[in-house]
Amino acid sequence: MSGSDEDSQDQGSGGTSAAEYAVGGLGGLLVLLLIAFLGYQALAVRESGPQLAVEVTAVEQVGAGYEVRLRVRNDGGTTAEAVQVSGQIVRDGRQVEQASATIAYVPPESRREAVLVFSADPRDGELTVGPEGYTVS
Repeated sequence: MSGSDEDSQDQGSGGTSAAEYAVGGLGGLLVLLLIAFLGYQALAVRESGPQLAVEVTAVEQVGAGYEVRLRVRNDGGTTAEAVQVSGQIVRDGRQVEQASATIAYVPPESRREAVLVFSADPRDGELTVGPEGYTVS
């Protein structure tokens, strides 16, 4: 091998380039951000209890009754189990009918669907829905 061949081989396998340092630094930064995010999720978010919200998504006549479809959302950090949701129809200041349903569980940051069944038309009065109670594991 001649002297010029050795010089060209040394230059080809030379030190680490700036691009390699940049990619390595970016990878390290991503790992640190991931660890920080997981730590935040494990400590901060899970400390809150269930935060349930109930909304009506549809009202349909089915046979001789009416189905009120509900979406139950848990924005909290803990699972709510045995969630009781209820609805009532009020006309002229008095309760006409009440219905309830149980949802087995609603995990954190998730949604579940439920249906309340009424014999009276919920659109002919004021329909109020909401969570009645739940257990926390």
